[in-house]
Amino acid sequence: MKSLIPLFLALMTACTTGQYRIHGIYTAEDGTPVWLINQNAKDTLAETAVQDGRFSFSGRVQEPFFAYVGNGKQRVHFILEPGSATVDIDERTASGMPMEDAYTAFHRRFYGFKREQKAEKAALADSMVRANRANLVGAVALEDLAHVDADRFLSLYELLPADLQAFYLVKSAYDAIMIQRTTAPGQPFTDYLIEGGNPDGTDVKLSDYVGRGRYILLDHWASWCGPCKAEMPYIKKTWEAFHGDRFDVVSIAVSDKRADTEQALSTLDMPWNQILDAQRIPLELYGVNAIPHLILFGPDGTILHRGLRGEDIYATVAELLSR
Repeated sequence: MKSLIPLFLALMTACTTGQYRIHGIYTAEDGTPVWLINQNAKDTLAETAVQDGRFSFSGRVQEPFFAYVGNGKQRVHFILEPGSATVDIDERTASGMPMEDAYTAFHRRFYGFKREQKAEKAALADSMVRANRANLVGAVALEDLAHVDADRFLSLYELLPADLQAFYLVKSAYDAIMIQRTTAPGQPFTDYLIEGGNPDGTDVKLSDYVGRGRYILLDHWASWCGPCKAEMPYIKKTWEAFHGDRFDVVSIAVSDKRADTEQALSTLDMPWNQILDAQRIPLELYGVNAIPHLILFGPDGTILHRGLRGEDIYATVAELLSR
């Protein structure tokens, strides 16, 4: 870090208000629109168009903020501050502004480590956040840290001023960690209501099934999800063997159109309980980032297991019911 942080601190002696100019590169048809967006505020600051593979923006910035330049999914995220930057949408790079250059150098080192080198990644991010805990470089680096060391993230989060704690990337990471911790095995279930979620169109709550004296296996799935369908034989095997007074299965359709779910149910062999049209409600409350995702609740509603797959579904339920 000695080659990174002092350089950044020296560059930060520049004034915090002033003019910016963005020189853009984008291989697109003349007239293709390009937008400059304040990511934190979700505000569109300016619009321009491509001419001969180039575009530009200029204006004044009162304080640095996280922005992106682009069109649709073709975009580049960067820290906008006074000065001049080159943004290459083709290469997805931004350079020229001190804070962005400092973060880019960190980012390359951070993601240069192998997946299993979490300790090294955490140590690098820790140093970067501590040296930049009053500016956006530290905040964006802290969000990277959340993916490798949640405990260290929470510790460093407390060092940030309130405005950076509220920065959308940091807040999103903080909320995700807290949800994971409050819905981890050993925690009580969090109830929710799905309006019209029963197949007959009546409302349904998770507590209509969970916390009522039976083990409940909750299966998050969607009609478009191939891996979800691949889990169905394992779920069916478990349901056929054990459903009754002590155990039952509930499948809940998420991020899916109701009509598509109903069509899938007419062809799939899923004879257990169904909740439809839940959309993102359970995903957000339980921090589910990918489906299929199975949660096993105890008779009192305590979360016992998350993420069961394949033969582990049957084996886990069988072991619990043998007690």
